[in-house]
Amino acid sequence: MVRALWLIAACVLSTACTDGAVDRPHASQRPVTPSAEQSSPEVRPSPVASVHSEGRTRVLEYGDLTVRATPESSGVRTEIEVANTYERDATYSVQISIADGEGWTAYNRFWLQDVPPGKTGRDDALIGSKEMGPVPQVPKIYVDDFTPLVDRE
Repeated sequence: MVRALWLIAACVLSTACTDGAVDRPHASQRPVTPSAEQSSPEVRPSPVASVHSEGRTRVLEYGDLTVRATPESSGVRTEIEVANTYERDATYSVQISIADGEGWTAYNRFWLQDVPPGKTGRDDALIGSKEMGPVPQVPKIYVDDFTPLVDRE
């Protein structure tokens, strides 16, 4: 049931957090296959997504997750931050898709491992390439998967 709530939250987020969400890229719709070793996260109320711009950077804030997407000449620099609000170490699996709403879509999976309680895990990657076509200048951000794995003990 907890897994279902997280998947529902991810679906709501992916369809409602950026303008042009009806243009959801087909390539980023991938099935989620949970592992038997994964522990269930605590049940929490669904946060409200917020999207704004900071200069050329698009910023998506969704509860404990913040995603920044900045167009560069060779792709979209994508930075993620996850604040661990659990009482134990947590590992986060986060898949982000970046799109232009017109067919250009690229994605990356981030793994933030063993983030201590009260700390923030960070990672970044260049998503996509200019070989895919013109890099989106106003990138649309989609969260395809956001799965916290919390230590049991």
